[in-house]
Amino acid sequence: MAERATAASAFIIATRNRPEDLVRTVESLVAQTVLPSELCIVDSSDATPTRPRIEELCSGAGIELDYHHPAPRGLTIQRNAGVDRTEGDPVFFVDDDVWLADDCHERILEEYERGWPNLGGVRAAPVRPARPAWYTRSFRKLFGLGGWWPEASGRVRPGFYVEGISESLGPRRVEYFNGWFMSYAREVFEHECFDEALAGYGFKEDIDFSYRVAKRGYTLVQTPKAKCDHLKSASARLDSHNLQRMNMANQFYLHRKNMPQSTKYKAALWWAWVGLFLLNAGKALRVRDPGLVTGLVEGAFEQARGKGLIDPPTQAPKT
Repeated sequence: MAERATAASAFIIATRNRPEDLVRTVESLVAQTVLPSELCIVDSSDATPTRPRIEELCSGAGIELDYHHPAPRGLTIQRNAGVDRTEGDPVFFVDDDVWLADDCHERILEEYERGWPNLGGVRAAPVRPARPAWYTRSFRKLFGLGGWWPEASGRVRPGFYVEGISESLGPRRVEYFNGWFMSYAREVFEHECFDEALAGYGFKEDIDFSYRVAKRGYTLVQTPKAKCDHLKSASARLDSHNLQRMNMANQFYLHRKNMPQSTKYKAALWWAWVGLFLLNAGKALRVRDPGLVTGLVEGAFEQARGKGLIDPPTQAPKT
């Protein structure tokens, strides 16, 4: 096999208790047509059964590996630690349950060379793009809920919900990134870091960070030439009730943090909640999971009373 090129980039993977998913992600990384110089795994897992295999994969590919374990728990904390422990540029963040197309890294690097003004970051497009029906898109637009569909706006709406571009004919400038695959120029981290107030897996921490980068004047780009598949591991996730509570807490916190607190923007947040309630109620009936509604309602009441951020995994179970 011909020797592959190596770029001066760094990859960071924050992980917790997903050893098999993690090793599959690393397998797709070492198969890249252009390899990164560094891989930093920031692992808050109870154990690391696949660490020897990962060390073997990186050694064979010539990638410098920094396996940080045990690491403090929390996605934002772990990602900030990864930034501090690496030197490569650009800096890539991938979830521990993704698969990268063989040329994904190479295509992202090409976008950095295209001459976008004040380019701050580039992300890949999904392998399996969402193509919701027109009535689904219309419903989400009506309530300002955002979602994923082809050639969407890529913008953050007044309720701090986002319209994601599931597929596009060419590269698109966007206002935010999803965190399962995103990259940034190293200089971005001289100005911004991930918000460590967000607990656990940090719902919307990626949107918060990237939106702050965009508001600072950096250009963010999504390119359809780079492909990545988010496999969405079912392991180590909250139950639906507590997940909805935490989602509401983060949603209200980030809305207060990032959006004007005028009547218009506050109304957009609550109007979006109405739409989300209707969506969750329908899904709860289909899948017979009342937690999709009870958590959403409890979370809304908690935030209306000013409860603020929560971390359900650290709370005692209800009796």
